[in-house]
Amino acid sequence: MNQDSATPRLCTPGNVLLGLLASTGLAICLALASVSRMAAFWPALGLNAVFIYLVVLTVALVLCSNRGGPLRHSGPGASWTVFGLIQVIVIAYSLLVIAAEPWLAPLELSAHSDPGFFLARNIGISLIAALILTRYLALQQRWRAQVAAESSARMDSLQARIHPHFLFNTLNTISSLIADRPEQAEQATLDLSDLLRTGLRTDSRHSLGEELELVRGYLRIESLRLADRLEIDWALAEDLPLDRELPALLIQPLVENAIVHGIARLPEGGRLTIRGERLRHDRLRFVIENPMPRSTGPTSDDNSNDNRPEGNHMALENIRQRLELAYEDGARLKAGGDNGQFQVELRIPGE
Repeated sequence: MNQDSATPRLCTPGNVLLGLLASTGLAICLALASVSRMAAFWPALGLNAVFIYLVVLTVALVLCSNRGGPLRHSGPGASWTVFGLIQVIVIAYSLLVIAAEPWLAPLELSAHSDPGFFLARNIGISLIAALILTRYLALQQRWRAQVAAESSARMDSLQARIHPHFLFNTLNTISSLIADRPEQAEQATLDLSDLLRTGLRTDSRHSLGEELELVRGYLRIESLRLADRLEIDWALAEDLPLDRELPALLIQPLVENAIVHGIARLPEGGRLTIRGERLRHDRLRFVIENPMPRSTGPTSDDNSNDNRPEGNHMALENIRQRLELAYEDGARLKAGGDNGQFQVELRIPGE
């Protein structure tokens, strides 16, 4: 999904529902303003609601079906295109209602008594609504740019804290292996190279298979350092779409958190569980579970301000923001702990 696009952001279920709720409120206001007795309120509400729903759904259909067309890119051009599109659709439906007046009048469903005023009123309302919508698009795009900048800054800060420590430990491990186990030292060097190369490209995308291979490489390095203190339990479904393209570094940082802030802090170590499955509608679900140090205590929902280590909290928040940028409200990252176990659940929508 193009992250620079403003108009497709209206195509999410949440935004479409918000548009319908706003349409209902507008229909109620128009009905209250146009009647003087309760008996006339419900017919007026019904006609206004049907008209406004048709306009909103038609606009949403046109916008969502043109993600690869003229509405793909954000900016003043896209905003003016949306503004003009709303006017054209409102005028078209208004003229259709005026033309259908002879068939509506016998049913006592007349929507107007003055065609000119009816058309002018609808255009005036649509101008105000379009101005609000285009302003919303501009503010949303500005917010997304700010979130992207903050996400990049947080990732840079997190890497500055974690990577030197991890690099120092890995190089020590490799040096200790060179004399006795040169093949493992060579493999650890290759794994470290892959991790660092991908870590320098946090905004890149790669396949699910490459992400999982990155996780395996990281775990091979940590297994050399932690030895029998680290147990790994893989539970990946066979039907995972390994060629699915994902933002880089979604799963590996979660696994790294589980080890650095969980298992590595326990003298006896612990078991790391990585589960992955394919859900309905081609959605993906991954769960990473690890034992918590006793001093950490139970944690709650993903947005809680708990006593997790700062690096862990920053990484989770960064991944959450990158999911929002890549999938809007279609993805979910949920973290929590209880009974000595910390669990992170990652859900990725279908293509």
